[in-house]
Amino acid sequence: MNIIWAIIFIAGGFYLRFQINKRQFNRRNVAGVEEFKSYGNAYTTQIIEKVGRYVGVFLIIIGIFMAISFFLRPSSGIHDTNNKVEQHRVQ
Repeated sequence: MNIIWAIIFIAGGFYLRFQINKRQFNRRNVAGVEEFKSYGNAYTTQIIEKVGRYVGVFLIIIGIFMAISFFLRPSSGIHDTNNKVEQHRVQ
């Protein structure tokens, strides 16, 4: 189950970063300058995008750590000593 969440976090982080970069690209004019309606709009948009970028990177890092922990944990098989399966004695 952890690997599914890891993939979701990694994909969500990349999607968030992609959408932020796409919005920035679409705001640029022919000269390559970002255009905003007002100073307040520019200020709040840049703060929200910066926080969004950090959240995206955080999701990617958490997803990578979850994937690594999934592949590094010991497998639970028949030789697992912590297995709580009842042992039957042959008498």
